Amino acid sequence: MTRVVAVVQARMGSQRFPGKMLAKLGERDLLSWVLTRVCDAKQLDQVVLATSDGRDDDELANAASSFDVIVVRGSQNNVLDRFIQSAKIAQADIVVRVCADNPFVAAEEIDRLVIAHESGNYDYSCNHQQKLNNRYADGFGAEILSTTLLNNIADSTTQQSHREHVTSYIWDNVEKYKIQAVAAPAELAFPEIKLDIDTPQEMQQLNEFINEFGVTMSSSAAEIVIAFNKFKNS
Repeated sequence: MTRVVAVVQARMGSQRFPGKMLAKLGERDLLSWVLTRVCDAKQLDQVVLATSDGRDDDELANAASSFDVIVVRGSQNNVLDRFIQSAKIAQADIVVRVCADNPFVAAEEIDRLVIAHESGNYDYSCNHQQKLNNRYADGFGAEILSTTLLNNIADSTTQQSHREHVTSYIWDNVEKYKIQAVAAPAELAFPEIKLDIDTPQEMQQLNEFINEFGVTMSSSAAEIVIAFNKFKNS
């Protein structure tokens, strides 16, 4: 059986928004939104929080201990190695990469991604944002690749950017791989929508959004898109 593991990439030391992972979105922190929603995916065998071994991330690792996840800590700058270590510890055959600045990452879209990836002989698949004109709204999905490919990337590159941005090597060498950008279902085909959090201002906007429209951790991606389009036009 193929073992599918989601690796959630997170740390406290964001340059534009220090401490954002434990900043409040509604009544819960951003980390809680992400881990709760990822853990609801039915196609996953395990969820890992991959954070750094820096002291700033002690609090993040402690917060994650209340969830049914494995916490793996490693280099602050070599994120690729953190993923490789996470895959090894979780005994993953397939890794689903989740960025923790996406509070509305959706279990059903992770499941859609895993099923689509396993339906063909793909090296890499994604539905986390618009890629190759798949028209996905930004912030609901993830990326997926094999542990073997992660290890091959580590052996093939010396560029720091490839070690910091885990899948950038694939996009810089697209001719080597069979890539699938999963097509967005009609209800999520709004590529102009961006729902990740990079700055305090974006956190404030999403707080206003969820407070006005009653968005919760159990809201589906489709429900969130409908509400966000109303929010933008209000």
